[in-house]
Amino acid sequence: MKLVFPGGEHPQVILQPGVNSVGSAPDANIVLDRPGVQPRHCQLHVTANGVMLDVPSEAPVTVNGSPVRGLIALRDGDRVSFDRFEARLTGMENVAVGRAAGAAVSANDDLFATTVRAALPKFMLRGMSGHLFGRSFALGSVNTVGRAPESTLQIDENGISRAHARLVPSDDCVQIEDVGSTNGTFLNGKRILHGEARAGDEIGFDTLRFQLISTAPSEETEPQAEVGGRMDPRLMWGLVAGLVLLAGAIFLAL
Repeated sequence: MKLVFPGGEHPQVILQPGVNSVGSAPDANIVLDRPGVQPRHCQLHVTANGVMLDVPSEAPVTVNGSPVRGLIALRDGDRVSFDRFEARLTGMENVAVGRAAGAAVSANDDLFATTVRAALPKFMLRGMSGHLFGRSFALGSVNTVGRAPESTLQIDENGISRAHARLVPSDDCVQIEDVGSTNGTFLNGKRILHGEARAGDEIGFDTLRFQLISTAPSEETEPQAEVGGRMDPRLMWGLVAGLVLLAGAIFLAL
């Protein structure tokens, strides 16, 4: 199962088996660092039997528009709101099954369209310094960086401007634009206004440093063990023919 955020507050999240915490705390599995979201807002328990939502008594959470408390079972298609930020629970197989069965497109097919477009991100930022060290942030289609609550990547640091930078991924790189920050945007240690980062490059905002990570599988060359372990049949017959001719030549010499 996965959570899709139609409003773009967070990239889609594939729920892992076990406990998936939601909140504004930096160590939450799903970080929603926005006003109204508590550090430990709620938990999603994923088991072989489905998804259970565990809501503390003080956290504002609704399911399909109704406030909930305690432990509640979720179903495919449920709308879960964390304060003012809504996500939809959907199965990984919905699009494939629906299309394979030739199902008619309904008026509510926006769910499936959103799921298809919100593919796993091509790039991620991994924190290399400060309190964000080790944390990873998926990059969507357009990503704003700053202290402002509406920023895609909100960094509440004094050295970060309210509107600091913009990151736009393409097929093989990420376009970086400084949008008037005070303390600068950096690419591999050099201050820039515009730049193009590739996987492995270091991106900095003020003194915070991130490494750009590609989520694409690495291309590997085909293993050669198979070639070395088996002989080409044509080569084998050529070798046999050569041995026969050699044996005939030795026989005639005798």
